[in-house]
Amino acid sequence: MATPGSAPSLLIAGGGTAGHLMPGLAVASALTERGWPAERIHFVGSARGIDSQIVPDAGFGVTLLGGRGLTARRVNLTNARAAASLAWATVRGIALVRRRRPAAVLSLGGYAALPATVGAVIWRVPLVIAEQNAVASATNRLLGRFARAAAVPVRGTGLHREVVTGNPVRPEVVEAAHEAADARTRLGWPSDATAVVVFGGSLGSRRINTAVWMALASLRDRDGLFIYHVVGKRDWDERPSPPPPRPDGSRVRDWYRAVPFDEQLPVALAAADLAICRAGASTVAELSVIGTPAVLVPLPIATNDHQRRNAEELVAMGGARVVVDAEFDGGRMLAELDQMLGWQHRASAGRLPEATFGRQDSAQRVAELVIQHSSAVPGSVRHADPAPRKHTT
Repeated sequence: MATPGSAPSLLIAGGGTAGHLMPGLAVASALTERGWPAERIHFVGSARGIDSQIVPDAGFGVTLLGGRGLTARRVNLTNARAAASLAWATVRGIALVRRRRPAAVLSLGGYAALPATVGAVIWRVPLVIAEQNAVASATNRLLGRFARAAAVPVRGTGLHREVVTGNPVRPEVVEAAHEAADARTRLGWPSDATAVVVFGGSLGSRRINTAVWMALASLRDRDGLFIYHVVGKRDWDERPSPPPPRPDGSRVRDWYRAVPFDEQLPVALAAADLAICRAGASTVAELSVIGTPAVLVPLPIATNDHQRRNAEELVAMGGARVVVDAEFDGGRMLAELDQMLGWQHRASAGRLPEATFGRQDSAQRVAELVIQHSSAVPGSVRHADPAPRKHTT
């Protein structure tokens, strides 16, 4: 509950990676739009992740705790140190929840969510879970039984009291979906080419990058094709020399552009006919909202193989093909391009219908769950009507 004379507060637990943090920021933004004061929304994140810069830049306070996830289910010195660090972070998280006495805790899952989520359970603070993946994280599975509700992208995550909301996406993603018709003009891309966006997250994917570089000589000879390659910061200095111009003398940048990172990636997805990428929860949600078909290469070491399960959601609606990581090389990339696009004519299927995994109003749906289950809400908060429909398991 709130301290006397102040508006009720909310703790959002989790972070460390963009996949966990960005949905939480989207929900926080939705809550402020509904009237919850930004100064009464506080994140409890990871000292090892991206939280220290991104959360304050978004206008919210943050407490950074130590700890890290276990690397494997075995006893070794690395895991012993990780467990000790996480245990101390949990003690601090429990104390933080007691001191702040929030009206609710929203858990984003992952090891960074554990400390404050445990605090919510111990101090009987209303707990709402926001699961990003088709398979619930270990933290959410462990503590989900204590939650009032679990916001999930699809049914069957294994959590109790599931409410299918979709995975929240940034406002920039929704804006890009609405303005897809003008995206190529904004980016300066060829208007008459078949555009393919290739990316692998902020650090990049060595597997996907290598496949692109292996295929460049063949891609150079394909008329009407434009490749936009977001290499990632880790592999940027490893990229090969630029490919030679096409025989017709056209510049390399007219058919292949490489960048280390792109803060406007949603606009690029809106401009593209096809994406080639990993299958993290935020990526799949953004593809769903924008409607971009994709070739998905799930990360093989993802916990509980959740990237493969995420990818299957797009495959089920006819919006993606999945390639096993070990099989994705230059030749397989070319074959998938042929399969998904064809070269006799430009892809004519158009944008995909919005999928359940990502919805334009997902952040508002999760925000409404938080409002419904909080022990108190600021008087300025506006309730939505109708409320999200529940599915109880």
